[in-house]
Amino acid sequence: MITINPKNTETKIIQEYLLSSVGPRPIALASTIDEKNIPNLSPFSFFNVFSGNPPVLIFSPARRIRNNTEKDTLQNLKKNKEVVINVVNEQIAEKMVISSLDYPIEKDEFIESKLTHLKSDLVKPFRVKESPVQMECKVNKIIKLGNKGGAGNLIICEVLLIHISNAILDENKKINQKKINLIGRLGYNWYIKSSDNSLFEINKNDIIK
Repeated sequence: MITINPKNTETKIIQEYLLSSVGPRPIALASTIDEKNIPNLSPFSFFNVFSGNPPVLIFSPARRIRNNTEKDTLQNLKKNKEVVINVVNEQIAEKMVISSLDYPIEKDEFIESKLTHLKSDLVKPFRVKESPVQMECKVNKIIKLGNKGGAGNLIICEVLLIHISNAILDENKKINQKKINLIGRLGYNWYIKSSDNSLFEINKNDIIK
């Protein structure tokens, strides 16, 4: 077994070990908008749900390791505290990766990745039409975790509206886990499918008898 001390290890190496061992991580395809109304779209796997009442999601756009700059998403959220979190399934996985490329700020990642703008009901940023679940959110708080490259910024979002595709619902209007076909992020260029043959169910009542 090797032992890694973050205090004397390069940030890039620490992050590689973290991302390769903590996963699979859900992916938030975050849609924001700048002061000139230019849309921005970028995926983040530092992401999860943290509360049901109020419904709260948290994701973290980290500072770039290579040059310690802020990502466009974070800059947009500081000016316009609204975001749409679009979940990512296998069908839009490659387009999601294209949206993650480092485009100039004036470029619209919806167009670059060939995803479709869909007008939101309550917030300015667009939804991603192809995403099976789209959540319109207001940003309640931004928590800065550090000043150096790789430092995260926790975006605490309250969900205002949830849009769910009928195609992933069962007869009881619940999300069918076999139909939503979510993907998860692993280390390096690796992802994981939540396809039918990889799913398994554990019923707590069955194992505590």
